[in-house]
Amino acid sequence: MDRRIIRENIMQFVYQMDVTDNFDYEQLTCVEEAEKALKQNQATDTLNAIRDHISEIDKLISKNIDNWDINRLPKADLAILRTALAEILYVDSIPANVSINEAVELGKIYGDERSYAFINSVLGKINRELNEQ
Repeated sequence: MDRRIIRENIMQFVYQMDVTDNFDYEQLTCVEEAEKALKQNQATDTLNAIRDHISEIDKLISKNIDNWDINRLPKADLAILRTALAEILYVDSIPANVSINEAVELGKIYGDERSYAFINSVLGKINRELNEQ
């Protein structure tokens, strides 16, 4: 399965997890295509990272969204940010620039006309910060 489709399925799972306030993806009701994605290492690695590190991921997002509250972000944007940050921080097989570029593309599809720029800005800022450490 194409990595882009897998990433899109992951983002949709993260969106559903946020809506249900349950970040244990194994308890979600899945559509057939998404179930196939879960069998991929990329998907399980990313979803496990989100499940296990959601508070750290959200703190990093909150710290880097100037004049915004994480609870007021559009749920699709938040799901995209969480997915990309889980990859950047906890999935070594995916380069950060790939995660950022894919997140921007998802923002163009699922967000409003400014989402992709917002996502790019937040992830770019975090990535620069991580590289300075």
